[in-house]
Amino acid sequence: MSKSTIGLMENRSKLFERSENAKRESKYLDFKSEFDLTSTGAWCELVKDLVAFANSGGGVIVIGVNNDGSSSNADLTRIRALDMADITNKVQSYTNYQFEEIEIVDIERQGQKLVAFMISRADVPIVFTRPGTYDIGGGKQKSAFAQGTVYFRHGAKSEPGNEADLRKWRDQAVENVRSKWMDGISKVVESPAGHTITVVASPSSGKKGTPRLEGMAITANVSAGPGAVQFVPQNAEEIWPHRQKNLLALVNKSLEVQPAVNSHDILCINTQLDILKSHPEFAYKPHSLASPQYSDKYADWIIGQYKEDPRFFQRMREEHRKRPLAA
Repeated sequence: MSKSTIGLMENRSKLFERSENAKRESKYLDFKSEFDLTSTGAWCELVKDLVAFANSGGGVIVIGVNNDGSSSNADLTRIRALDMADITNKVQSYTNYQFEEIEIVDIERQGQKLVAFMISRADVPIVFTRPGTYDIGGGKQKSAFAQGTVYFRHGAKSEPGNEADLRKWRDQAVENVRSKWMDGISKVVESPAGHTITVVASPSSGKKGTPRLEGMAITANVSAGPGAVQFVPQNAEEIWPHRQKNLLALVNKSLEVQPAVNSHDILCINTQLDILKSHPEFAYKPHSLASPQYSDKYADWIIGQYKEDPRFFQRMREEHRKRPLAA
């Protein structure tokens, strides 16, 4: 395994440790002394770094730290209150790609609470479809990135990619697919004697969203059972009617906890419990570039978990922090 591959597989705890203790920036770590939410230039520079990290396998951007590792004493109140949807929408506005693998997390450096963005690996290299140009005063403009460019991390800098970057990304993607194939083959090879392996074709859809298999209408319940037939629902907006913003509104209205449940809490629960795969009755993702949609049942379940265990959200955050960064 190459050193770059090992780097991409650094676990979350190690990235947290680096973000809290490192004195200089690196391929996986970037410092920003401040972040003005009203500044187009600040957003362009942040989006450039977010995309570069995503294309390079992930990393952390810490707000409130100077380049030498010292605290800038910036006011982070508004940044801490950012909605993840705002960041996702900003990235999409420059890339036409809805990248959601970004978390806003709290870290502590030298006894001071700071804010950091933790970024995971993108499914495909993200390309800028619109230039990141902004005014710097005096009638002059600066471009953080050009249309059609693909950015990667080169040491402590975010720069346009080259052939070596794309080759490295391709090799890692091939390795990820190969690993998934081998896992599937292992399941077949290791199946107990007497068991039958069945390959099911994608079913077609009947009228009014009724799933059909080989021309026969069937009645189906959403299930993660190993024997369940997979199909693409035509009425997803009825089964899973809520976007994350609406889900949070439902949960917070019922619980009235302080601080309020936020998008990071939902991400922690989703990844820790593997909601999309293990609980299809809770969430549905139409395709890889879409945002998940959530059901009323999921909101009720989250509310019930907190009422049974007031440490539920804290426990999910702690467990999430121990997970490896998505490869």
